[in-house]
Amino acid sequence: MTVILILFWTLFALSSVSVKFHTTTKNLTLTEEEIVEAGDFSYGACVFFDGKTKYINRLNDKVKDNENFAYLEVVNIETIFPNRYVIHVAEREEVYAYQNGEEVYILDDDLRVLRKENGDYLSTKSNAIELKNLSILNPEVKVGDFLNVEQVGLLNMYNAFLANNRTLEEQKGFIKEIEFGESHVDVTNRDYISAKIVTHSGREFVVNNIDFALVNKIQLMFALDSTLFNQINEEGYLVDSEGNIVYDKVLNENGEIVTDENGEPLKGEVWTYERLQNSYVVIDNFILNDYQETSVTDIFYNLVDKQVNKF
Repeated sequence: MTVILILFWTLFALSSVSVKFHTTTKNLTLTEEEIVEAGDFSYGACVFFDGKTKYINRLNDKVKDNENFAYLEVVNIETIFPNRYVIHVAEREEVYAYQNGEEVYILDDDLRVLRKENGDYLSTKSNAIELKNLSILNPEVKVGDFLNVEQVGLLNMYNAFLANNRTLEEQKGFIKEIEFGESHVDVTNRDYISAKIVTHSGREFVVNNIDFALVNKIQLMFALDSTLFNQINEEGYLVDSEGNIVYDKVLNENGEIVTDENGEPLKGEVWTYERLQNSYVVIDNFILNDYQETSVTDIFYNLVDKQVNKF
């Protein structure tokens, strides 16, 4: 038994650690040697019983000594039998930027602070998407920290765009800024987090309740962006899919649609191309309550005149 145990510990004793990069590196300038050294691996320990979580934590915490480690994402640590580790890493990408006073936080999709800048931030089609009106709960923010925000739905937004086949570069090329606010539902007396998405072309989409059916709402946003502004007839009026001119619905003081004697909705102001250019699109879901089930496909949109209502 003693001989077997000696052979077991000798054969499976950790002897070497290497690094495999899964992305190209632009801001991550760490060498393989620096990464391995930061992990402080226990050479000679049996790979069967040597927990790897502590190594990942050490690599994540190394940013306290070297801010360059903020860009390092440890995908996993693989055991290569009998006695080797491979650290699989990637470079964290600059997705968002948030202006906090005189400082600008450059963030990845996990809201990790990759670096800080000073001065005013200007969003372009190639740099990070600007965030506005974030509620940060961290008592202080340092490079390498993960932002703790009230708008937790933001953590799902990057993946919602990916689910709609929009790469990071396409997201940056489409979105200029995302501003957060609240929407209130009178029927249920509930408040929800909203996000106003402003495109580089100047169009504005307000997505209400970003914590529900976000992938479907983003899908509708892209569909509207490509079709709604092209549905203009020769007279300059907005038309629906059947070619009918679009009018405002007339509502009474209770917010109910007013109809004529035939039950047809009364027509309000007509939607022209000029009016469309000075409006924003609200994307929302049907009312959420405890008495009926609402599907992720139960979503709709409204056109809102900026001169009448502001986000």
